[in-house]
Amino acid sequence: MKNSFRTTAFLLLVCSVGLLYAQFPKGKLAPPKKPSIVYNRVDIKQVTMEKTLVEFVYIVDNPNSFGIDNVLADYELFLKGNSTAVGKDMKFTIPGNGKSELKLPLEINYVNVFKSAEELTKSILGGAKTIPFRLDITFKIDMKMLKFNIPISAEGELPLPEAKDAPDVKLNKKIKL
Repeated sequence: MKNSFRTTAFLLLVCSVGLLYAQFPKGKLAPPKKPSIVYNRVDIKQVTMEKTLVEFVYIVDNPNSFGIDNVLADYELFLKGNSTAVGKDMKFTIPGNGKSELKLPLEINYVNVFKSAEELTKSILGGAKTIPFRLDITFKIDMKMLKFNIPISAEGELPLPEAKDAPDVKLNKKIKL
């Protein structure tokens, strides 16, 4: 009786392992791999005298056959070396099997950067066309078996609004002072 129980248990174990083995491609069960994320570019969507709308674009390469939901990102944007925008727990989804873009939209208010509209106007009239930026971002990925952070820092230049040429004013009469 003990032998038949052992034999049955052994056969069930072998069949279960065989079925499990058949469920995976080429019989391999691989642990999830860490996706890579790199800064690609900043897209300027709109520039006005008050603000600029931008999208910071990142390329993510997910080698896994499955997508990753609820990727969180914390960021801090520095303009002229001063912190001007901070975000926490922005949600993204990373598709599986290959490369895709992640876009982080931001609105930049120039008056907050230059302390006053007067300082902004003086900079623009003085010939400034761009402002230096640095964006520090950390992507937080939480897969059930694997948790990790991917910190990235990107630097570049963002455009300032253009000064509109003032119309020439001509007087027909001579003014005496």
